Amino acid sequence: MESNNPSVLIGCPTYVGMKYCLDDFLEGIKSIDFDNYTLLLVDNSDTDSYYNIIKEKKINVLRFNPEDKNKINRLIDSRNKIIEYAISKNCDFILMLDQDVIVPPNIINKLLSSKKDLISGVYLNYFYSSGKLKFLPVAWLDITEEEFEQIKSKQIKFPEYVKSAKDLSRHMTLEEYESNKTYKVKHPSAGCLLISKNIFEKIKYENLDLKSMGFKTEKQALDDLGFRKRANELGFDFYIDTSVKCKHLIDGKYIKDEKGNLHHPIRYNEDEKINPQ
Repeated sequence: MESNNPSVLIGCPTYVGMKYCLDDFLEGIKSIDFDNYTLLLVDNSDTDSYYNIIKEKKINVLRFNPEDKNKINRLIDSRNKIIEYAISKNCDFILMLDQDVIVPPNIINKLLSSKKDLISGVYLNYFYSSGKLKFLPVAWLDITEEEFEQIKSKQIKFPEYVKSAKDLSRHMTLEEYESNKTYKVKHPSAGCLLISKNIFEKIKYENLDLKSMGFKTEKQALDDLGFRKRANELGFDFYIDTSVKCKHLIDGKYIKDEKGNLHHPIRYNEDEKINPQ
């Protein structure tokens, strides 16, 4: 797209709670079979302890301790620091990662070969579905008009913001996950997302007010929702290459409450079960 040998910034926000998977993450990065990349970690921990651990490993890391203590905002600001760095270095692409996502060696070459401005690999996570905890792809696809009519026929009461099929999405199935195909998706696996310069020079991550979008909720939006919304408004679509399967080291991250429910540490203060937006 940009050149025959595009430059890629591998960017990853982090904090001390991700210490448990640092070595596995770095081993995955070292295995990547692409030579024109730079790695940048942005540590937004409250203290310097984790930053010093990363520095000792001779890793390029930016210390970022914003005054804002809101966890989602800190994560969003960290991702924007990565974008600013990529622009300053004139990078062609950003591979935006989460530290608990362990990438396969071919991730950059494979995603670049798609010639897409926004494309991710795929990984699994825990979700509550029909009252049961399941391990499902972190990916959501648009539903068809036919599927929408089928749902309506079951007399399900939709939230006020749901007017058509475009307002709903469905989980990627395990069969689709195993297909090794590329899908146009509504929401990608954002923790392993390749972003072209065509995108990151135009938009940044932002925190959206879900209530202003018609959601009746006190929850905060996920850190990438604003980014996805702005990209769609500019006419860009998201894709997932299901042949690029990443490991998701989540066993050391989620917090279990006294009732046995699992909670994401970034959003635990909202007392929220694991569920997609």
